[in-house]
Amino acid sequence: MSSLAIQFEKKIFLQSVNHQKHIHGQILSGIFSRYFSDDGPKKRISKVKKKEKKTKSGETGRSRDLELLLAFLDAPKVKPPPVDEEETARRELIKKNYTIGKFKQHNEENHDIACKLKIKNHAIKMLPKNTILKEKALEIDDEFPPRWRIIPAWTPPIPGFNPSDYLLTED
Repeated sequence: MSSLAIQFEKKIFLQSVNHQKHIHGQILSGIFSRYFSDDGPKKRISKVKKKEKKTKSGETGRSRDLELLLAFLDAPKVKPPPVDEEETARRELIKKNYTIGKFKQHNEENHDIACKLKIKNHAIKMLPKNTILKEKALEIDDEFPPRWRIIPAWTPPIPGFNPSDYLLTED
């Protein structure tokens, strides 16, 4: 096919497209390259339409995730099996001992703090009056704790672990 014939076909094609209001979502350059390339006309590739899945969510218009969540919420509650009297008595004893143990732990901690405050106040009273030493003792230190102080953690320290090996440094 000569270039003059291709130009003529393009002109006719454009006139027919102008009469149509839409081009079925295709770009003109894509159409030209598909039908008017030097290799000749190419076959139109038709896409296979996927079948729509019909589910319960399609009937209600809700998403699958929402349907699943609602199914979990609407599910009947499963009650644990009834406990015999012996197991109930054992659980009550455990609860009682735990409560007493926590009460004792709380009292010991409060007693320890009270003793430390009492000793600190007594030591401050023993300092000479109107001195820099007493002023410094009464000054409130609101800075961070010293770096050597051990901070409580949930896990024990890892032997041989050096955190400085994992610090990012600028090279």
